[in-house]
Amino acid sequence: MSAKDEINKLKKEIERHNFLYHSKNNPEISDAEYDALYQRLKSLESNLSSSEDSPTKTVGSKPSKGFVKHTHLKPMLSLSNVFNEEEFNKFEERILKRANIDKVIYAVEPKFDGIGISLTYEDGVLTKAVTRGDGEVGEVVTENIKTISKIPQKLTFNVPKVIELRGEIFFNLDDFDSINKNIEKEGGKTFINPRNAAAGTLRNLDVGIVKQRPLNIFLYALGGTSNDFSIDSHQDFIAFLEKNKLPTNDLISFGDAVKAASSVKKILDSRETLNYEIDGAVVKVNDINLQEKLGFVSKAPRWAVAWKFPASEKFSKVNDILFSVGRTGIVTPYATIEPVLISGANISNVTLHNLDELKRLDIKVNDTVLVKRAGDVIPQITKVNQEIRDGSERPVTVPEFCPSCGSELREDGPFLRCHAGMNCPAQLFGYFEHFVSRKAMNIDGLGYKINTHLINLGYVKKVADLFKLERHETELKSLEGFGEKSIDNLFASINNARKPKLETFINALGIPEVGETTASSLARHFKEFQSLRSASLDDLLQLDSIGEVVAKNIIKFFKNDPVGIDDLLDQIEIENYVASADSHLDGVRIVITGSFTEFSRDELKDIIKSKGGIPSSSVSANTNYLLYGEKAGSKFKKATELGVELVDETKIKDFLKI
Repeated sequence: MSAKDEINKLKKEIERHNFLYHSKNNPEISDAEYDALYQRLKSLESNLSSSEDSPTKTVGSKPSKGFVKHTHLKPMLSLSNVFNEEEFNKFEERILKRANIDKVIYAVEPKFDGIGISLTYEDGVLTKAVTRGDGEVGEVVTENIKTISKIPQKLTFNVPKVIELRGEIFFNLDDFDSINKNIEKEGGKTFINPRNAAAGTLRNLDVGIVKQRPLNIFLYALGGTSNDFSIDSHQDFIAFLEKNKLPTNDLISFGDAVKAASSVKKILDSRETLNYEIDGAVVKVNDINLQEKLGFVSKAPRWAVAWKFPASEKFSKVNDILFSVGRTGIVTPYATIEPVLISGANISNVTLHNLDELKRLDIKVNDTVLVKRAGDVIPQITKVNQEIRDGSERPVTVPEFCPSCGSELREDGPFLRCHAGMNCPAQLFGYFEHFVSRKAMNIDGLGYKINTHLINLGYVKKVADLFKLERHETELKSLEGFGEKSIDNLFASINNARKPKLETFINALGIPEVGETTASSLARHFKEFQSLRSASLDDLLQLDSIGEVVAKNIIKFFKNDPVGIDDLLDQIEIENYVASADSHLDGVRIVITGSFTEFSRDELKDIIKSKGGIPSSSVSANTNYLLYGEKAGSKFKKATELGVELVDETKIKDFLKI
């Protein structure tokens, strides 16, 4: 996968998790996993470029539609992360250099794993409570917040005309357990973790239910204020909160960089004894004037960081080891374990990747294992505690036949593989899910539930059947949970997908290692589908962006035809690739470097693509042009050495003909 493909994939994944976290209050991954995804995206973008809509430049997610919206007086921004003392020291070096000072005093406090809230007091009276939302606009939840007895309805000390106070809503862990037990008794669906419970309660439209659940809060930051309020330091702000009987955290401390690092360690050491969840510490410059001098970069202040803690590790018991079948036929072992709460999420399934991992761990059913959530996208088992085995453990039974279709499995390197293709229900389901996804054929209305029904009922045995579903219209509309309107909308979406662009169709085919970018390159080169389908290995290797492995994957895919392409082509009409009328850059490879006054890099890339050009991330002998602005750096040097034609910003408009 190219860096650009990975960036696009990460952006989509992070945006989805932002939406689930901030708008749906239903996160699928832990903060540690999210941080790993975010840091990977940030690293890739540092070598290429980031668009303005990148998750690294935006905050949160747009608020949902259930509550009245309100704009914060000042945005509720995110924080940049550090993960160790070395990274924190670099953060301090930047502050000292930018402010031209020798020493900084910091405030250090826990980073709570809850829901951000903004409280507005006018003439001392609590008038509005607003969720963080997307950082600019949140949802008004004032009545629910007023159920928290710790929050005073009126301020009495140093009262300004208007003041916004920022804090975190959460549940104490023992309260969270009690809430879930009560829900379970009533036959309801329990919350996954305390943060999820706090979010669901805070946004519950029934104040009566909110009153039954003891929401908690810590205040920790100042938002917008009227001009009649000023303060010199964060320490003074904490004193202001305390004098107004607003709840603050007792682990807050103040001191220089050495004291700050020590305070972070103290908070980390206390983590397992606290009655609430934290995932790090916040270190911020104490002096308010210095904060204002340092200002902000992108979506985060320069004067504060989140010092993130390593993810928790906990032991659990292996209940069973099972095997699942993926879209490409790979059969992956995974362990079902006694549910364990790690970094705010209940873990009950952990992948074991492949046969080599099974052998490396020497894992057995009933083993006690150490489970970790850090660095990787999914939970992992890092250790088997073999010292406490008691004889009840059972060896893993590696299947000889596919658990989905019963076909004989074959070893493929460290993997097991089912070769039944679309005759295997699990592979058909995985392939079908990819084919209809937004970046592929973009067919709305085909979620997990209806996909499962279509396959289990035999209505879809290959993807071409999707375009023949209208013959099952009566049966579909009679299915429980599927209304007539939703099925009509589904049919409309299917019909809209009958004329895909060539690059869209290539991507939808799901050829191994052929993503959006490669599909676009193939479409641009071959122009029409049959030319690609009949291409030889040598034909494919003519493309600079296609290596031997990908080329062989394409040849093998069309030779084996696992999806029934001819039947599919009978149902759709593929639009051939047509370059724009102004296609003077057709097939020209162009690298962009440096910063520009009139364009962002992404704007330049879009213009180049619209004119048939190929934006590339790195300079090579195949590069035709380098567009460069200020601070061009190493790419400019390499392009000069290779004799690549250079275009500076003064000539870009003429070069692009815009």
